Amino acid sequence: MRQCESKLKLLRTAHELISQQSYGSVGVDQICEQSGVKKGSFYHFFRSKSELTVAAYEYHWASLQETLDRIFSAEKAPLDRLGDYFNHVRQTQTDRSQRYGRLLGCPFVSLGCELSTQDESIRLMAQKISEGKRTYLENTIREAIERGDISAADPRALADELHTYIVGLVQEAKIANDIRVLDRLKSGAYRLLGLHIAPAAV
Repeated sequence: MRQCESKLKLLRTAHELISQQSYGSVGVDQICEQSGVKKGSFYHFFRSKSELTVAAYEYHWASLQETLDRIFSAEKAPLDRLGDYFNHVRQTQTDRSQRYGRLLGCPFVSLGCELSTQDESIRLMAQKISEGKRTYLENTIREAIERGDISAADPRALADELHTYIVGLVQEAKIANDIRVLDRLKSGAYRLLGLHIAPAAV
């Protein structure tokens, strides 16, 4: 197995296992066994499980950004982008629930909450990704304000509120293990945006 293939297997396996379970319950031996990579190779690429985890989640974030770039494409109207994002959040949770048999919530938030007081490198990684998601929302909300679609004075503050609402609802759905919790995602998001009725195009 080539080195790049081994490293990629470790990245993907670590993210999948930790997302399904937790950081604390997944060990290096389990990651190596499931990925088919020898333990010696693991330590050739990474000094610790923490270092692998940061790399694995950054790798997953890079992949997710490709999806978000399509969702938030400038070719679409701002409100259409937001509606597509709300649909994406719910569909992602639905797909993962069907695959794993339970709701897993947001992998970045779950890991950040678990390790934020224990591992600074993981906390910083989770914070950076959270800010990245907010930036997509902020840029879209700013354009919607400029177009007159949304009435607000501070796109950053509104993006912060919207992001926090979505994250909280996703994690509540995980706790309840009930996708129906996300039934109110769009209606609540539109209320925060000052849109009492969802746009017809969404």
